Amino acid sequence: MHSQHSYPHTAAMLAVLSGLILLIAACNPTKHVEQGQYLLRNNSLKIKADKSLTNKGELTDALNSLIIQKPNTYFLKIAPYKVSLYNMRYKRYQRDTAAENFQKKLRTVERPVIFDSTLVDRSLQHMRAHLFNQGYFYSKVTDTAIYHRRKVRVFYQVETGMRYLINKTLLDIDDSDVASFVRASMGQSALQTGKPFAMTMGEEERSRITNVLRNKGYYKFSTDNIHVLVDTFNKSILKDVANPFESALNYIDQQHKPKQATVDLHIIIRKADEPKAYQRFKIGKLSIYPDFVDRKDIRDSSLRRFNRQDVNFSYHNYFVREKVLLNQIFLRPGDYFTQDNYDLTITKLNELGVFQYVQTYIIEDSTLPKDRSLRCIILMNPTKRYDFSLEYEVSSGTTYTLGNSVGINFRNRNLLKGANQLSISMTGGLELGYSNELADKFVDRFYLLSRNAGVNATLDFPKLIAPFSLNSSNTTARPHTILGLGTNILDRVDYFTLINTTASITYNWHQRSNITWDFSPAFINILRLPRIADTFQRRLDSNEFLRNSYRQSFIEGESIYFNYNNSNGPNARRHYSSIRAGFEESGGLLSALNSLVNLENSLGLRYSQYVKFEADARHYIRRQHYSFAMRFFAGIGLPYDKSTALPYIKQYFVGGPYSLRGYRVRQLGPGSYYDSTNVSSNNFIDRTADIKLEANAEYRFDIIQMFGGALHLNGAAFVDAGNIWLAKPSPDYPNGEFALNKLGSDVTVSTGLGVRFDISGLFVIRVDEGFPIKNPAYPVHGGWVGNEIQFFNSDWRYNNLVLHIAIGYPF
Repeated sequence: MHSQHSYPHTAAMLAVLSGLILLIAACNPTKHVEQGQYLLRNNSLKIKADKSLTNKGELTDALNSLIIQKPNTYFLKIAPYKVSLYNMRYKRYQRDTAAENFQKKLRTVERPVIFDSTLVDRSLQHMRAHLFNQGYFYSKVTDTAIYHRRKVRVFYQVETGMRYLINKTLLDIDDSDVASFVRASMGQSALQTGKPFAMTMGEEERSRITNVLRNKGYYKFSTDNIHVLVDTFNKSILKDVANPFESALNYIDQQHKPKQATVDLHIIIRKADEPKAYQRFKIGKLSIYPDFVDRKDIRDSSLRRFNRQDVNFSYHNYFVREKVLLNQIFLRPGDYFTQDNYDLTITKLNELGVFQYVQTYIIEDSTLPKDRSLRCIILMNPTKRYDFSLEYEVSSGTTYTLGNSVGINFRNRNLLKGANQLSISMTGGLELGYSNELADKFVDRFYLLSRNAGVNATLDFPKLIAPFSLNSSNTTARPHTILGLGTNILDRVDYFTLINTTASITYNWHQRSNITWDFSPAFINILRLPRIADTFQRRLDSNEFLRNSYRQSFIEGESIYFNYNNSNGPNARRHYSSIRAGFEESGGLLSALNSLVNLENSLGLRYSQYVKFEADARHYIRRQHYSFAMRFFAGIGLPYDKSTALPYIKQYFVGGPYSLRGYRVRQLGPGSYYDSTNVSSNNFIDRTADIKLEANAEYRFDIIQMFGGALHLNGAAFVDAGNIWLAKPSPDYPNGEFALNKLGSDVTVSTGLGVRFDISGLFVIRVDEGFPIKNPAYPVHGGWVGNEIQFFNSDWRYNNLVLHIAIGYPF
């Protein structure tokens, strides 16, 4: 859902908002602070470190989070509105603590934060401990409190000192087999010579080695069997222990050398209290309960039991085939236990989507042979097989006044007992225009602009389905085969009726946990226009590009897309990226067939020929109370051979709530083309093209958190830039083609502000208002329109400010 309108009352709203801020700021936050007490106004932190510190921002955030006592919430760092609301009802809260507690739970009021120096001391201790754990063994952390008018500001000064680097890592292991496995894995260790050392790296290394050994069958091995000792003393100064005088001179000499401090690490591995820590275990028995109810099932003789590939299955109801489950299970009798296969089994069984939960138990069974003594039991509970949902939406947009749509969705999570997911959706909607001149009654002023309806279905198989064998040893690939089929009808009353029938087959698989591929060896679009209005036909007759775009055609092609996303990576708390890039081709196969059989003459088949390249790159920088989001999109579609334009459904457009927010949908381009005789908001049909470049940047920040964190009101400032172009010059669109020498002048730039209502993290209602600051149709100053901006002019606001209301973030 999205809505876009020019907003003429922005200045008035800003004035009201400014007045409210000043009113709240005028309230004295120290009004009920007792004599001798001070309100904590602000904490600030300054870090002094050597030039080798590369993660200063991350370290600053971490140390700030360790400051125990936080000041009150200030709107825009000026107005303590929650304290002001508390002070306004202070007498009532003194009488009725329940009312105060209720408001505190909603997080709408705050008592004044009274400065407590003991909490400063504890904060200093926590900071020193954190710095020590990060390898700053001799840091210095101090504080300064400045008192002024019953308020106090606390300044924390941090001198990190020199961070220790890793000199060498030594292994002390009392078992030769274990030692060989660990030594072979040390290339994967983060403990490499010359790397900065942190105490947390010792724990990470213990976990890494434990995982390595558990993947070799050491089921009872744990981190308790590993100890990491840190030695900060530089033994190079004691080169000749038999000569104390020379050692003393070496020590003095080392003190005057600007040498980086280093540590030696000793990794010690022992059996400790686990006598079987060095024993390798194999799976002896594997039992599966696909529709587990309770513990009685383990001994219930009435269950239906099967044995497939030495795996025992026990069912109440045979609702999913055992072969489907075996394809997702990587723990097999006779194999060594591995932690990776254990984790992968749980992940893939959950991904099937037919279970509410999956629980795996592994125990040592003394009744089994010693070399195969592990018994594995997997318990699963089925989820609901069928799912129905109904969606209804009311919206308003650039090209219509009132829109509504309804959607009915059906899903079968376990078609044919194969964990195959069948999804069917049926949609329909209307878009209405509005005119005061049509009638006296309000209801009669609406008129029909367009209507649409569609039926679409997908069938997702949790495996590869192909006419040839696809044997792969990559157990992490998690392949899926997705079939799609659908028909959608768009009826624009004054223009045309378009029917788009689609079919596709897509293979999806994981190359790694953060890399996936989507390959469609075949997709089909059949575009038909059973009705074309006379007015629209005249436009087609006079515009070759438009006529080729809207012609009836058969689209058959293939595509492949690469997807990268590290949002679950180790540094995702600070920053992460995503990339989607792909290639699509249509008409190549049909062109080859046409050389053998004239498809156009014999079958009357007109097919489209084009190639498309697309790339969408995004990067996010996260901080405690703000973040930066950046996106760059590039797309190009090139018709070839008999095709002179891309099909309409494959073309690009810009503008709207998810693109250039200073413009409405399809209000811009191609290039610097501008038609001053055709600026009606409904005449948007031809604002599409073959090439698109777009860049977006957004600064997002916290404003208010309310109702116990159930509602977050956040703000944003954004800049969008880009445009669309034709691949070839067209007389119908002067200056609409792409050319490198005029790229700078053709790019448009818009900016604006927005607010986001984040409701419990479930969904976000977004309100953005943008306006152009560079317009390629503007004849002077290279298109920059800064001298034309007049926020207090109602005509300028009406013609330039564009309001967007949408669900979710723009990117």
